[in-house]
Amino acid sequence: MARDLFEDKDKFKDSHPKTDDTIPSPCISVCMYDDTESFCIGCYRTPKELQDWWVMTKEEKLKTLNEIEERKKG
Repeated sequence: MARDLFEDKDKFKDSHPKTDDTIPSPCISVCMYDDTESFCIGCYRTPKELQDWWVMTKEEKLKTLNEIEERKKG
């Protein structure tokens, strides 16, 4: 008999940090890295920030957005 993959969903949810969906992604659908592959030239996120965006907390996203603004300046 097949086992429901989400049988332990409550245990799964409790083992992962709460994610935030109130801060929209800064993606503008221009998904290309700069020459050094340090960040996306569309949204200015690093590869790590791109990867982690959907599991970041609201505070982490706000901090990332501030860092993006600094990246854009310089």
